[in-house]
Amino acid sequence: MVKAIAHRGFSARYPENSMLAFEKAIEIGANGAEFDVQLSRDGVPVVFHDESLLRIAGDERLIKDLTVQELRQIDISYRFKGECAAQYIPTLEEYFSLVQNLDFLSVLEFKTAIFEYDGIEQKVINLIRKYGLSKRIVLSSFNHYTLLRCKSIAPDLPCGILYECRIAEPQDYCARLGMQFLHPDYRFLSDSELDKYERANIKTSPWTVDHDEDIRYLLSQKNIFAIMSNKPDRVLALRDSTI
Repeated sequence: MVKAIAHRGFSARYPENSMLAFEKAIEIGANGAEFDVQLSRDGVPVVFHDESLLRIAGDERLIKDLTVQELRQIDISYRFKGECAAQYIPTLEEYFSLVQNLDFLSVLEFKTAIFEYDGIEQKVINLIRKYGLSKRIVLSSFNHYTLLRCKSIAPDLPCGILYECRIAEPQDYCARLGMQFLHPDYRFLSDSELDKYERANIKTSPWTVDHDEDIRYLLSQKNIFAIMSNKPDRVLALRDSTI
């Protein structure tokens, strides 16, 4: 059964990458959540998408330049202000504490495409082991060197190659790097592309799929492992109506 993965939590209705968005994703029965990890200035893994606070909080400072204590003072409820309580940037440990005892898949994106964050892979993997989540996690990144470093540290952890361009034969590239998943922008997918991925036994989890017709198309395909969506409720409703 195709997994419904809440992209940055249930972000269509709650502040993205907030504990509230993750809690609501769990509440509606999503099979997991996708989220983003960076390091604070004091080296703590935190859950946040953009490198800067500008889009979310109107603040031009960078995540990497602020300590955890400084980050926790910033309200990230942005366009949902007045609709929910103030929300703050979670640490990765807070998120892991939430899902530790749940049958819930974590798709963890390393935000290392711009800033490499020296040592982030080891820190994240240490926390995965600490919370016993090795069987319920997929590591992902647009920085494929990050994924190679993860594989060198923890060969058992599954990894997914994120991309938003038309890679030639991505299934071959994925296999050559020793990765298990392709995480493409859904707009690059077609019957012929998905057929190649299936023949190569490469699992596919596209993002960010929010329109019903696109969700239906992907649900009709054989090789879709998960659909990452800001609207996991729609993925669940459409998936469960076809079972």
